[in-house]
Amino acid sequence: MASALTANSQPSPYQPTWESVGNHNPVPEWIRDAKFGIYCHWGVYSVPAYDNEQYYYYMHQDSSYDKMGTWRRQEALYGPLSKFGYHDFIPMFKAEKFDANEWAQLFKESGARFAGTVAEHHDGFSMWDSKYTPFNAKNMGPKRDVIGELATAIKSRDMKFFASLHHPTNYTYLKVKPHWAAADPKFKKMYGSQMKHEEWLQMWQDKSNEVVNKYHPDIMYFDIGLDQIPDPYKLNYIANYFNEGHKHNQEVIITYKNKELPTNVGMLDHESRNPDKIEPTPWLCDYAIGTGYHYSWGYVKGMQIKTAKDIIHKLIEVVSNNGQMLLNLSPMADGSFPQDQKDVMANVGVWLWSYGESIYGTRPYSIATETTAQGYRVYYTKKIKLYIRSF
Repeated sequence: MASALTANSQPSPYQPTWESVGNHNPVPEWIRDAKFGIYCHWGVYSVPAYDNEQYYYYMHQDSSYDKMGTWRRQEALYGPLSKFGYHDFIPMFKAEKFDANEWAQLFKESGARFAGTVAEHHDGFSMWDSKYTPFNAKNMGPKRDVIGELATAIKSRDMKFFASLHHPTNYTYLKVKPHWAAADPKFKKMYGSQMKHEEWLQMWQDKSNEVVNKYHPDIMYFDIGLDQIPDPYKLNYIANYFNEGHKHNQEVIITYKNKELPTNVGMLDHESRNPDKIEPTPWLCDYAIGTGYHYSWGYVKGMQIKTAKDIIHKLIEVVSNNGQMLLNLSPMADGSFPQDQKDVMANVGVWLWSYGESIYGTRPYSIATETTAQGYRVYYTKKIKLYIRSF
């Protein structure tokens, strides 16, 4: 097989084979030092702001499972699915208060060492300036290159840049019915299922590579669904990402869930949970700031949120068990954060800027936790200092 060549005509270190990409370090030391990151679920689903970030799916459940009355409410407020589709929310997604520097400053002040946002959710709307789909934030809605602006703002504050892709499930997530407005062929690149599978797979690969090649994220997070992508497409993407990282002197990370990637290729992520003991292989977990009845990763009206104490205690538990924690915030459709989320994160930041020595740069102790004779729960971390003695 001929070796792929980089721009300077040197052979690329990674080829699109499992053996080759398996030579990449799946968990570099920088993330084990960073420990805490922040990202956001923000997109078209922030406009209806009801149920959760899966609104795209639940608004179409017109004959079976109608979670939280979402379909009935959708039709009562906006009209039947034959007249009003999810795509009709895009013009309402104006993001008039979005300021990438304000977001990045919030992340930094909160103590995050890596940060970013969802680049594309299951709904097929790309939050960057894409040449592979017209359904993107630069072309429609905000008319802004959200990922590009955030990449610049986050990196300028000496944080690693994070982007997540949830679109491996876009082709199978929603089967469009013929009488829906979504069935119009002009929307096929958004709803996915109307496309020929090979055409959709190529678009998936092209969009994934585009995020890497344009914005150079340090972490690419994948939600469920990588097992739905055939190896040739998946390996093309992974090899390209690792080669781009090599070219730009980045120790990049790709995350996965369940068993969707080999352990020597990516970093395992646990969504809304974490191991309760020290695991030999470092891992990532992600939690939403949302909680309670209106539990959602994206902003919804009336949402309840975790306290700063909840978040700090979870971070301590995670780090003690050899984990890294990613916290999700939920901006509103206009691009601003609710005041209660900002207040909570200010207090998380106060704790981390005060006591972060027990979190950043640490490694697991011989035990993760124990209860003292007085009944207090104590968690342990350790730091190894290297002393160089001169003679």
